[in-house]
Amino acid sequence: MALKLRLKPCERVVINGCVVQNENRRYTLTISNFAQIIRGSDILQEEDAVTPVRRAYFLIQSMLLDPEVAANGSGAVAAMMAQLYTAFARPDIQDRIARAMGHIGERDYYKALSALRPVMEYEGTLLAASPAASPSASPPAPAVSFQADGIGHHAGG
Repeated sequence: MALKLRLKPCERVVINGCVVQNENRRYTLTISNFAQIIRGSDILQEEDAVTPVRRAYFLIQSMLLDPEVAANGSGAVAAMMAQLYTAFARPDIQDRIARAMGHIGERDYYKALSALRPVMEYEGTLLAASPAASPSASPPAPAVSFQADGIGHHAGG
């Protein structure tokens, strides 16, 4: 089944690492086979990956955008997701994390990101309710950075 992307004017999308930007009017793009796709509006900037769920989201996003990160990041993301699963007590949140882990196993990183978005929202409400809470320390982010325009650029290249 083909994927139809309805692009807003000037919207950007990354397809298999290639940045595609729409012109000044709406456009529908049809993708006929599997591809790693993320809309510019779904890209998390590296400097915003400051909480455990956001760091996991950023690593998965980096796996989607960069095959080298995907090849080397599976152990790190599995450990992060396991920690998230045990950190949250709500069954619906644990279910979202488990679904994201399943999508990662299938290398469908966009679906993994989609499964994590409600977890990110829930984490945000928990942190907002507890102003004394601070994110725990984590390993450094992968070597992919994103400029202010929201599209990925490899660090050092």
